Amino acid sequence: MSEQTCPTCSKSLATEQGMRQHHTKVHGIPLPNRTCGECDEMFYDPKARRVYCDDCYTGAGEQNGNWQNAAETTDCRRCDTEFEYYPSNKDGVFCSDCVERMNEFIGTPSHEGKVTEKVTTPCEQCGAAITMRKSKRNYGSGRFCSRPCLAEWQSENWRGEGHPAWDGGWNDERIRNWTKVKRQTLERDNHRCQNCEASVEDLGQEPDIHHIVPLREFDDPTRAHTLDNLIALCRACHMRIEHGLEQLPERNQ
Repeated sequence: MSEQTCPTCSKSLATEQGMRQHHTKVHGIPLPNRTCGECDEMFYDPKARRVYCDDCYTGAGEQNGNWQNAAETTDCRRCDTEFEYYPSNKDGVFCSDCVERMNEFIGTPSHEGKVTEKVTTPCEQCGAAITMRKSKRNYGSGRFCSRPCLAEWQSENWRGEGHPAWDGGWNDERIRNWTKVKRQTLERDNHRCQNCEASVEDLGQEPDIHHIVPLREFDDPTRAHTLDNLIALCRACHMRIEHGLEQLPERNQ
């Protein structure tokens, strides 16, 4: 293999690759490695794959890397002039000349000429005026002028029977004597989990109170809140037992 000479400093190198690396590192300019398919000028491409130089490449038509000679011919729907187009999801409609003069025959775009009817209504919380499109108001928007007003209204109105999730409220029978029997259960069980024996100090809080026979199985809720049906459990043991992942010790059943 013949020696290669650097075109800038005339240094001789053993290989063409070595000469190119030398020119890039020493002189800061990579040497051309491609010939443009349009103008025949040499240019540099880092991946040595491009066909056209920067001056000739447009990325369209035959110069596109995905070119498959896909141009089709049709007649302009306005002037009947034949023109070429590249199909995508729809056929060609107007030639380039008609596209340039489209405002002359299409007219003002609908979004520019449409007059939107607006209405003004008071905020249901503070009474401030709210102006919006009538169509938006018809869909139920615009009752409140701001999130704070919405939150304040919900705080005042979404309570008790006024709350959309209201289902009759607490059943007095269900909670009768609950505080008393809960305290008695904790005292009986020494404020410890009866499964893992973790104390209040270990847990950082009082244990949960678990219904051995679930509350939902009682027609009379007061019968579920009895000492023989309650047991103190830490949160972790409570969840495992509730989901059937663990059983209560024999002595507690």
